[in-house]
Amino acid sequence: MHSTLRAHPQLGDALEGALGIYHRGTAQHADRVRQIANVLAAELSVREVELEAVSWAAWLHDLGKMAVPAAVLSKKGPLTEADWAEIKRHPAVGAALLLSLSPRLEPIAAGVRAHHERWDGSGYPDGFAGEDIPFVGRIIAVADAFDAMTHHRSYRERVFTRDEANAEIEAKAGTDFDPSVVAAFGHLYRSGRIPKSD
Repeated sequence: MHSTLRAHPQLGDALEGALGIYHRGTAQHADRVRQIANVLAAELSVREVELEAVSWAAWLHDLGKMAVPAAVLSKKGPLTEADWAEIKRHPAVGAALLLSLSPRLEPIAAGVRAHHERWDGSGYPDGFAGEDIPFVGRIIAVADAFDAMTHHRSYRERVFTRDEANAEIEAKAGTDFDPSVVAAFGHLYRSGRIPKSD
């Protein structure tokens, strides 16, 4: 299923490296999200083949941000509607880029495309809801949100504490996030198994 990346692991490194050159902070975020998503997927007893898709998709989930102007990614202060429109393109762009490399990357591309979908259907780019959202994307959504809240963003003044971020995620179970994924995340968090990073 993921034979393209398995046979050519340097391809994943090249994609992530390109993103790091374009915007270092986004690449660092991707590494942290991958670590969290891997632990979360294991806690959810995800099958081995799907576990691989989670890991790759988490690592490459923001690949499409290479199509977003660097000035928008690094902008100080609140983003405009036009800025957000640019940013909201990145899940679909990243998925399309992966599929252009090989159709065998579809399970990874699906996770990349779905990581900003929301359980109640209010997300993007497709407005999927509930179990219509690919499971890989539902896992990455929680990992991505936790890391984003607990690290500096140029467009946001406040950085959440880890406890605050966990509480925010738990409060949004059933609206933004899959309740079963949130429950697993909360269990991992309270047992000290969510990776810590600077």
